[in-house]
Amino acid sequence: MIFVQKPDSLQDPEMLLRLFHFMAQQGLKLSTTTEYKIEQVLPALASTPPRGSELWLYLQETLAQPHAADALRSMNALRLLPLLLPELKGIEALVVRDFYHRYTVDEHSFLAIEHLHRLKESKTEWDRRFADLLEELEQPALLYLALLLHDSGKAAPGDNHVEASLQFTDSCADRLDLDPVDRETVRYLVASHLEMSAAMRRDVFDPANVKSFAEKVGVPERLKMLCLMTYADIKAVNPEAMTPWKADNLWQLYIASANYLNRSADERLHTDDNDSTLAHLRSLAPVAGKKINSFLEGLPQRYLRMHGVSDVLAHAEMAARLGNDPVQLSLKQVRHWYELTLITTDRPFLFASVSGALAAWGMNIVKANAFSNGAGVVVDTFFFTDRFRTLELNIPEWERLKQSIAAVITGKADVSRMLQDRLRSEKSSSLKVKIATQIEFDDACSAHSTLLQVLTQDRPGLLYKMCSQISKQGCNIEIALIETEGQMAIDVLYLTAGAAKLGSARQAALHQALREELDPK
Repeated sequence: MIFVQKPDSLQDPEMLLRLFHFMAQQGLKLSTTTEYKIEQVLPALASTPPRGSELWLYLQETLAQPHAADALRSMNALRLLPLLLPELKGIEALVVRDFYHRYTVDEHSFLAIEHLHRLKESKTEWDRRFADLLEELEQPALLYLALLLHDSGKAAPGDNHVEASLQFTDSCADRLDLDPVDRETVRYLVASHLEMSAAMRRDVFDPANVKSFAEKVGVPERLKMLCLMTYADIKAVNPEAMTPWKADNLWQLYIASANYLNRSADERLHTDDNDSTLAHLRSLAPVAGKKINSFLEGLPQRYLRMHGVSDVLAHAEMAARLGNDPVQLSLKQVRHWYELTLITTDRPFLFASVSGALAAWGMNIVKANAFSNGAGVVVDTFFFTDRFRTLELNIPEWERLKQSIAAVITGKADVSRMLQDRLRSEKSSSLKVKIATQIEFDDACSAHSTLLQVLTQDRPGLLYKMCSQISKQGCNIEIALIETEGQMAIDVLYLTAGAAKLGSARQAALHQALREELDPK
């Protein structure tokens, strides 16, 4: 059990939050004395409860721990949880009067979070699939927060609890000062938490059903989260709710939808399409309607799925300034990494050059997206970590990094020499895990492009070397989806040559060139 050596320290809200984080991490229970001491300090805490990003920092760390559900139950029993998140007050011990729901609404939410954490320990085949999916999530804490809030509106009058839950979600997002992108993700999950169950009531192998559902979701990361949310939500209804048959149906719908999103990744936007997102964009900036239309025309539909409205408007504005400055760059810090957005006209070796420049600066690219519109304007986004804290410790270096990248793009700087100097100065580190290089081509995945997937050992300058070989073989990168998992790089690129798929001879030549570059032994 957990005892507190200095009970007076519990008057500090940070100490109180750390206590429950420790509980969620270790799986221990509070002693009766500790519970009593917590109850004593709550009245003082109620006058000025913690809120904002500091509260969210502790809450997301607690939600990510293996025994998070037990910590939440204890916080709820001691009245601390509704004090921190008043949006949950209405569902405490709330009974849903039917023969299907076995648990109260608050316990249902805690169980849903618990079932996701238990996936890692499960030995069943279908649970292992979902466990692997959970490991792939970039921000699992957002999923756990959505599960905490998804039924918060059930205490409100009326039949549609989702609308009430969304109001509580907005209130909670304000309280936690969530980043706008994170807020939208949580809000989407709460709003859509019944969508996948509805799609499962139809034929999960029906292409029309899959297409309809996949297009509603739009983004692969959201699809993963929604799949896991549906799994946890069903499983937490009662012990018999998630049957092997239902688990298999859920997985089949996920796989079919993921495949659909991958196949349609390079389908192009047309501004005369009757699209709700396009209509929303025009309503927000009616004066800039033509500017937005010309920018979006010909961009892949995946671009709109991956970027919010504010990003699209900012990109369109940057594209409009290309006449004054042919290289438009935006750099910002987002959560644990930096985000660099480049907008310029397409040219050979562009993606490779920027990748090389970032590597030369000691940056580690963890994710990247590359898109181009019908007019040849490129929108490339690079997410990277700063290995040597150069940008964190030297604010003027932000501008110098952008100037260096612009110089590489315009040919005023030699990226190859820059990268050689960086690699020469770094000692090669021993590899903890060795990843065998895999190179695969797929012509069936897209109607317009040849898909290239490369799995290989991550290393400094990898993306530069790989994309340079692609350009040398006369291939154009239509879309680049770059991911890094530990020491493994997973790069998916949609390629064309002469506005068509790659022929078998070009594929063979590119395969050999990449093999020699990435795996010379």
